[in-house]
Amino acid sequence: MISIPLVAGARRDGTVRVHRCVCAVLPSLRVAALLGFVLFVAQRPGAAQGAAPGLSSPPAPVQDAGITGPEMPAPTEEALAAASRGVTIRVGTLGSGEPGRTLPIEVYVARVLAGEGEPRAASAARQALAVAIRTYALANAGRHEDEGFDLCDSTHCQVPRASTPATRAAVMATLGQVLVHDGRPAQLYYSASCGGHTQVAGDVWPGVDFPYLQPQVDDVHEDDAPWTLDLPLADVQRALARVGFAGRRLSDVRVVQRSTSDRVTRLSLKGLRPEQVGGEQFRMAIGPTIIRSTLFTMERRGNRVHFTGRGYGHGVGMCVVGSGRRAARGDSVAAILAFYYPGLELRQAGEVAPPDPLLGPLLGAAPLAVGASAEGAVGP
Repeated sequence: MISIPLVAGARRDGTVRVHRCVCAVLPSLRVAALLGFVLFVAQRPGAAQGAAPGLSSPPAPVQDAGITGPEMPAPTEEALAAASRGVTIRVGTLGSGEPGRTLPIEVYVARVLAGEGEPRAASAARQALAVAIRTYALANAGRHEDEGFDLCDSTHCQVPRASTPATRAAVMATLGQVLVHDGRPAQLYYSASCGGHTQVAGDVWPGVDFPYLQPQVDDVHEDDAPWTLDLPLADVQRALARVGFAGRRLSDVRVVQRSTSDRVTRLSLKGLRPEQVGGEQFRMAIGPTIIRSTLFTMERRGNRVHFTGRGYGHGVGMCVVGSGRRAARGDSVAAILAFYYPGLELRQAGEVAPPDPLLGPLLGAAPLAVGASAEGAVGP
């Protein structure tokens, strides 16, 4: 039987409290579509029941949000489209010139979960990531409004792939759930592997500062093998030249600054102009799949630079590998979310206000702009 709490909130100590569904409608959604979506979640078989909204008697605490008891057969994408109740999001490809394709929100979450998650992760890890994916989508819808769609299909936003029975089941188990900060969908992030230490958001995106995105030790990475890389200085110079660095010859590269999580935040470039580069800027210039993270040390070996590092990705927010290991050792969905996003609350999408429009220019995202599809068809 599939069972989810109507509204659950994670405290900093990892315990969970339950909130009543106020059903405040997001202004940019069609009223009928969203209300139907929220009522479907609240009334479907197995959903948590309690006193009617507005009554003061609190329901019993909820320890987990996810599948309980024997698992039902995985839903189809058509079932997820119906469960979306007409709430859709447009997904496009950067630089294609095409307006993008419209997907029901829960189909989109299932496809991104297939693209961003670990295929063999335990159900609690998949469900936790489904909540993060849905939250990101709602908080950033309209990010590519100028290109004619809400979100792109690259790592700039989120990467969708063909959904699987496991991803569809995880989405149905968390239907409509989002993480909330100050009553709005939280601006949050996740990466493949933090390497044992998550990173503060401001070290990757200057000016971005949220209390729930702070560095902390992730203690499930002790046995991770480091990655290594050797690069000729000439290759490093060519990569930097492509992003605007000038100079006749790069003679040395050194780390000059690290973050509180020991990630490289600044390097010196002897012989180039400018003479310094940010850690993430350096990683992106060389290639994010080549230098897997900024959690590295470096050593000069003749005309080459030797890198030894840990992790994969920017390291901010949820660690996908780490959440999988936490789920494997028995951590619940609520515990995983509370660890990576301390202080956020888990609520139904129809209960929260749209993102703060003042955050749009800072994060490159427009205010919430989720479309409504009369047909609710599943896109390609």
